[in-house]
Amino acid sequence: MDRHAVVSAQDALGDIFEEAMVCVGGFGPIRNRPVDLLMALADQPRARNLTIVSNGFPHQPLAENRQVKKFIGAFGGSVYRRAAASEEQIRSGELAFEPSPQGIFTERLRAGAGGIAAFFSPVGVHTVVAANKERRTIDGRDYILETALRPDFGLVRAEKADLLGNLTGVGSTLNFHPVMAAASRVTIAEVDEIVAVGAIAAEHVTVPGIYVDRLVLHDRSRDEQFDAEERERRRRREIAATKPLGLNQDQMAMRAAQLLKPGQYVNLGMGIATKVANYISADSGVQLHAENGILGYGPEPSEEEYRWYYYNAQGQPVTVLPGGAVFDSFAAFTMARGGHLDVVILGGLQVSATGDLANWWAPHMAAGGMGGAMDLCTNVSELIVLMDHITREGEKKILNACTYPLTAPRCVTRIVTDLAYIEVDHGRLLLRELAPGVSVDYVQERTEPRLELASDLHEMTVGPLLPAVPTAS
Repeated sequence: MDRHAVVSAQDALGDIFEEAMVCVGGFGPIRNRPVDLLMALADQPRARNLTIVSNGFPHQPLAENRQVKKFIGAFGGSVYRRAAASEEQIRSGELAFEPSPQGIFTERLRAGAGGIAAFFSPVGVHTVVAANKERRTIDGRDYILETALRPDFGLVRAEKADLLGNLTGVGSTLNFHPVMAAASRVTIAEVDEIVAVGAIAAEHVTVPGIYVDRLVLHDRSRDEQFDAEERERRRRREIAATKPLGLNQDQMAMRAAQLLKPGQYVNLGMGIATKVANYISADSGVQLHAENGILGYGPEPSEEEYRWYYYNAQGQPVTVLPGGAVFDSFAAFTMARGGHLDVVILGGLQVSATGDLANWWAPHMAAGGMGGAMDLCTNVSELIVLMDHITREGEKKILNACTYPLTAPRCVTRIVTDLAYIEVDHGRLLLRELAPGVSVDYVQERTEPRLELASDLHEMTVGPLLPAVPTAS
């Protein structure tokens, strides 16, 4: 097949073979995934005993057809969706799962692209990720050896391609596509439009054609359906939960937003944390970061402002503020692990008295979803956890020691729950604020470790909308 040939999805995968390693790009909305290629892959009779490399399992028919023997990724399952075919097979042991933190997953692909066999990483050293891996202490810090990924086939998505294979992306859709294209022996790009050579300006090329082998024109007839599904998910998120006592999720997000300061670079994780963006004004001086590749974003858009290609780490639509920037996941995690973020705000399943965090696996989950949390916890000085104080079943979530697998040890500095605001300080849990109508005894009964009371302990003040914070001069 000629290099940069424009072919059908079926023909593009005509040389797939049994036991091939296939990486699949995409993060968030369905329109950011190579859907046509995935459908064609599920129909290929030779596509058996595959190893799939992807952020999350990319296409359930591959599992339903039992075409995959191993999955390498950051999300083996979801907190929100249960009992998918891939998750059931992981739970039963039929499908092998190798968990890889999102940033390290990206770095392993980058190493494969650059001819680097392995590298030492500080991410997940004290977690299940470190199992059976070589350890080394460098300059007083512990590291584990991570091996490169070099897939046989890479299925990626882009907005446009020219006939030399140069690709261009749009908005915050780049995520894993550039590094997967570079790492794969054969890269197939599914694109919305194919243009003449020279029609894409050199500075707009996000994946150079040297990394691309075949082009497939995306069938856009389903895009309207995808958009409708995204709008319905958005509508469901807007239905606010009410509680008889304590803060709702929006109020928790408001309180967390009040902890931020002008000039800070702040990552917002999944869950309640995403709502913080709705309570930070455009002139606050706070720059929001998401690991899919966006810096300087704002709240959810109105219907008129909505652009499917601007979204956050949970795939939710956002606005981009003046001065914002978009990039790929490799750059996003370089910012995180490199210590360029000031604050990270994450959801939590459990937090220990010493600030250990567990937020990627619970007993109802087959394999958990660690996402980028381990990377985000590795090199940040302030980590705020937003979570309900107890589970729906009434189990405590602030414990003497976490009983779920750790995301990272001794990383949490502040906790905002529906009942209280607590600071974590060298093994002490300092209760600083109570939600309206909540007593100290009520909070303590729902907290395993003994809480110390701040000398100025008071009731939280959470308004309907935060005022703008003056930018630093």
